[in-house]
Amino acid sequence: MMISAASRVLQFMNPSPMAMDEEIYQDLSDYIESERVGDEKVIQGMIAAGSIALKLKRKSGHKITDKQILQEIMKEIPRINDELQEEL
Repeated sequence: MMISAASRVLQFMNPSPMAMDEEIYQDLSDYIESERVGDEKVIQGMIAAGSIALKLKRKSGHKITDKQILQEIMKEIPRINDELQEEL
């Protein structure tokens, strides 16, 4: 689910690279709602992954591909999960 959220952010940003953060997070929120995700930890993980995607996309511009960004996020998933588990 985290990768799908990150992918959603990238899909939103491709035609609208200058989109405001609020627009991007609203789209991500609508996506999460449409997927009917009920578990709060999963939602937090999806938002975290989407945030990382946004940060990497803005930082790199067009220097790295969306695929490379998603690969970086996949490397971050264990850390995200650990942080979510610590909150328990």
